[in-house]
Amino acid sequence: MKITLVLCLTVIFGLGIINIIHTPPEVLYSERRFPASLPPLSAQTIVSAEYMDIFEDYAADNFILRDAFRSLRAISVFGLFLQTDKEGLYFGRDGAGEFEQINVQSFKQAADMINIIADSLEDINMYYAFIPDKSIYANRNFPGFNPKLAKDILQERLDFTFIDLTSVMDINTFYRTDFHWDQSQLGNVVDALGAEMNFNINLSQYELNFYGEFKGVFAGQIALPIGRDYMLYFDFPHLSASYLNVWTMEMESGYIYDYYRFWGMDPYDFFLSGGQPLIILENENAEYERVLYLFRDSFSSSLAPLLSGAYSKIVLIDLRYIDFRTVQQIIEFKPGSDALFLYSTQVLNNSDFLLVW
Repeated sequence: MKITLVLCLTVIFGLGIINIIHTPPEVLYSERRFPASLPPLSAQTIVSAEYMDIFEDYAADNFILRDAFRSLRAISVFGLFLQTDKEGLYFGRDGAGEFEQINVQSFKQAADMINIIADSLEDINMYYAFIPDKSIYANRNFPGFNPKLAKDILQERLDFTFIDLTSVMDINTFYRTDFHWDQSQLGNVVDALGAEMNFNINLSQYELNFYGEFKGVFAGQIALPIGRDYMLYFDFPHLSASYLNVWTMEMESGYIYDYYRFWGMDPYDFFLSGGQPLIILENENAEYERVLYLFRDSFSSSLAPLLSGAYSKIVLIDLRYIDFRTVQQIIEFKPGSDALFLYSTQVLNNSDFLLVW
């Protein structure tokens, strides 16, 4: 009894002392976020209990062997208790994912926002599509994303051309450890878009390259060794990119593929340098003078270069980082051009992030 008590006290006080003297991490790389900061100590924060609430997050984020304990919990959830998911996260033979249901009100709001933009663009060929959550291809019988409901909500409010991508995608379209799609697997998506938007692109004419291996966002969230993905990308030697400098509001040249960002917190930022408000891609060898205005989220960072075979200019607009009124002051929308609204479940379920007004 005494030995057990001594051991327990040694562990408790030992871990406490180690956590006090050890250097807290600057970044939680496995979770792709910064740890909580130590809250300011004052009479007000103590009386309101705000200090202890924030301190709990700080202590948990900076606890020594945090990743080891997270992995132990995941092993218990999936191995000991035989649960099929951990807080909505699942993994199996086809990789990892997250069950995400539709936020009906947010989808309706997104459609209304798209209508506001579409009504302001004159003589532009309008198209829209959504990117379904990868969980629908995971062969798991759990409540999750409903593509039919998503289609019905959008079609009820948008009266221009809808492009259905759900049937041309499968689990191999996506990375195993991330929610994004794999550029090397987007041939069917490009064909589906081309069938409605009147273009034909043969991706086999481009060289496919390998850059490295990486772990996607789900690998860190699940905290288990679920494998790695391969960064494959097509080479477009005649394609150039310019980015909006938000400080000068001028367009500046940049990379199609940002090799430096591959080694950062989110390897998917390899494509078009991650989150950017406004990007212009120009193909100097384009056969036709066609322009595409692509209202997009992060998924289009890997898709847009593939569409350059059909367009001399592609303007990528991410309304999470810039409002549409500012876009109209920078970009002159050319009559006769195409506009594609392409959003993933993550954005349509959180449409408050879109800056339209």
